[in-house]
Amino acid sequence: MITEPCVECGDVPDLLDEDLTCGPCRIQIHLGATVLETKTVTVRFEVQEISTVDVEAELEVPVDIIDDDEALQQWLDEHEDDWASEVDVDDAHDIAREVVDVYGASA
Repeated sequence: MITEPCVECGDVPDLLDEDLTCGPCRIQIHLGATVLETKTVTVRFEVQEISTVDVEAELEVPVDIIDDDEALQQWLDEHEDDWASEVDVDDAHDIAREVVDVYGASA
């Protein structure tokens, strides 16, 4: 029975290699992987979320743009207050998130 600890991680495994490392540490060394020390901290950051939601709303729009999708899209962009309440974020799909700012971390 082996009583010497692994020189990398300190565990006492069933088997040690000739360089006194355990199997998992030997694999990490062979693959060139480095075990990074971690610490649990509280991180404050800002995330921008872009989601796609299908909306169906009954709206009063100018008659001359009803059949012109580009003009209708521009009108919708300019009259967001008229349809924003119809957006149901529970139906969102294609959600993308990006961290846009980090305010710091504390232990």
